Amino acid sequence: MRSYAVLTISVAAIFLLIVGAFLNTWPLFYMSTVMLVTLLLLKLQAWLAVRGLKFERIAPQLVVAGERVGMRIKVWSTIDIKRPLLLIVDDLPEGLDHDQDLKPLPIAPSFDTAVETRYELTPLKRGIYRWSRILVTSYDSLGLIRVDSTYETEPFEVTIHPAKIPIGFDLGALSGWGANQSDDGRNRGHGMEPRGVREYAPGDSMRHVHWPSTARTGRIQVKEFDTGFNTELFAVLQLTQGTEAGAESATTLEAMCGHLAHIGDVLLQRGSTVSLPNLEEVTKAANSATQRYKELCDALAAAKCDRRTRFAGEVDALLKVTPAGSSVLILLTSAEEGVAASIRRLAEQRKVHVLLYDPSYYPKEKIVVDFLPCTDKDFLASISSQNVSMTIVPYPYVSERRIA
Repeated sequence: MRSYAVLTISVAAIFLLIVGAFLNTWPLFYMSTVMLVTLLLLKLQAWLAVRGLKFERIAPQLVVAGERVGMRIKVWSTIDIKRPLLLIVDDLPEGLDHDQDLKPLPIAPSFDTAVETRYELTPLKRGIYRWSRILVTSYDSLGLIRVDSTYETEPFEVTIHPAKIPIGFDLGALSGWGANQSDDGRNRGHGMEPRGVREYAPGDSMRHVHWPSTARTGRIQVKEFDTGFNTELFAVLQLTQGTEAGAESATTLEAMCGHLAHIGDVLLQRGSTVSLPNLEEVTKAANSATQRYKELCDALAAAKCDRRTRFAGEVDALLKVTPAGSSVLILLTSAEEGVAASIRRLAEQRKVHVLLYDPSYYPKEKIVVDFLPCTDKDFLASISSQNVSMTIVPYPYVSERRIA
């Protein structure tokens, strides 16, 4: 509508200019000149309004998928001019799936004084995202001319951890060979050997306060103890390119990460050890259950189905990194070549549990290519063994989104 108004005024001014020149009528010539100059001045006003701005983005750098987070933007004017109301939009990165319809935020920056605005965002998908642009829109005082500008700010990076998705799976089966009582409740907290230090949580005994850490951090820190019933779990996800089924935040990989977040949290609180050999570097893991859970979620946030190497090789490598008596959890979507043989070899020396994610349960916008589904009957028969347990994982999202 505004563009039509500007076009109409421009055409009228040019028409008057031509008629005035043809008829040698100076009042028409002056009138057309005033109209054109007015448009130029309005354009200049809108253009100046988006110049000389400075932005600062303030937001948590660690969030959990599905949780609402507040994003704050501070704006300064570096030049002393009167500005009309501006509209700003945070230019979020592609792939950051969220449930908000972000609308432009009105703001009136002033010279040398920060003005703050905010919006709320609920990310739906885990990942690591980085962005630095803010889009600014200005109109002239009559609202006829619009000028857009893009500002580069300090790069902002946010890590979105997967939301924990409960899974109907017997976690006691992850105890490995031999009794370890990992399913007898919360084992960590009153054992004999100190395991680490974490922040105080309601219900913790004040007898276990670690005073040096409390004094250093300014927050109450308590000691954690091993009970002697630790379980060692090694979980590997199939990350081969083309094996992720589904769309947006409802994919097999998102479900795998959500389930592993739940399993990891439960087992860590029971005093177990959880590792992700094909996602984490070989380094010493944190002793604190809280810190170790964060490390696991950091690794899961970075997981992508973009690997061109065979997943069977990653399964074979588990024999070198997993000690005897540990449990191995394998999360599969596709019956990739060589995987069945690798699982059988691993099961000869380890207890193996396979979680099977049927791609037919997930929306069809993104389809597994070049691979049989992991629920293929011949594939299931080929990995069947005394030391292999299998679970077909049901669709974990809203039932209406399932496309069978």
